[in-house]
Amino acid sequence: MKYISLVIYKIKFKRRVIMAIYDNDRLVIKICKLFYEDNMSQKDISLVLGISKPQVCRMLNYAKKNHIVEFTINNPYSHEFDLEEKLINKYSLKEVFVFNFPYKNITEGIEKLGECCALQLDKYFTDNATIGVMSGRTIASISNFAHKLTREGLMFVPLVGNMGTKGHTWHANVIAENFARKTGGDYCLLNAPILFQNKETCNLMKKEPSISQILDIGRSCNIALIGIGEINTLSTSYLGGAFSINDVTSLTKHNACASVCTSYISKYGKIIDTDLNSRSIGISLNELANTTTIAVSIGNEKVEATKAALKSGYVDIFMTSLDIAEKLLEL
Repeated sequence: MKYISLVIYKIKFKRRVIMAIYDNDRLVIKICKLFYEDNMSQKDISLVLGISKPQVCRMLNYAKKNHIVEFTINNPYSHEFDLEEKLINKYSLKEVFVFNFPYKNITEGIEKLGECCALQLDKYFTDNATIGVMSGRTIASISNFAHKLTREGLMFVPLVGNMGTKGHTWHANVIAENFARKTGGDYCLLNAPILFQNKETCNLMKKEPSISQILDIGRSCNIALIGIGEINTLSTSYLGGAFSINDVTSLTKHNACASVCTSYISKYGKIIDTDLNSRSIGISLNELANTTTIAVSIGNEKVEATKAALKSGYVDIFMTSLDIAEKLLEL
């Protein structure tokens, strides 16, 4: 009993000492000044003031809890961060980047978004990673702003075949080569069109070793960098020559709202099975289920398609402009 009483007495005594120190506002503020303004370490403060390092630590915590010290972050991105958090919660995404920049037209917007997105890629591109790239103007823009990274052994692989006779710079092959050249990585080519007139010819092409090997690499990529296409005559797929007017009409009849890689998505986020699937050369969203997928989108005409793609559950990381982020949260 004497031992227990002694321990209790010591604890009470220590508490009285600590409270006495806390009551000394001048000492608390002095410690805060030395730590936050003069950048002294807790150890040095304890030596200068003749108190223990744990006491310094406790007094700094006391100062924060009692608002003796308050922190203000001058955050010019507060609205963007708020939108990012809301998009993450609404669409069950892992990470979102919302970029705020003015643009007069979609061409300027794509260029500015590409520049913003390119700055974030080093975070996701790891050593010896295989990065799959889709065709499209936005992904092409990102590749134009790509730069030499600290990563080594990067491999870029096209996720879809060539789009058509127009928009050469939008083709996945060109984008993969551009990324490799800018980052110091390597690349491979998928020498086949994205869409055939009949499935028999398409199946024969898929059996060619030069085609099947690239598709296998695409299926096993670590990162997929994808755009989101709308289903209409303004889409990159149509303007580039991949889709015919009959293809657009067929997809519309099947209630397709968005195209991503070689998959077509309804407004409810469901993958639609159409005859185009059997006529396409490329990677489907189902085949990217175990891949970290980064989706990029901009443009008022793509809002509905973007919403559909985000609802599909296949997008992990999403990058967009502030105006589109706001519209996605309004829907």
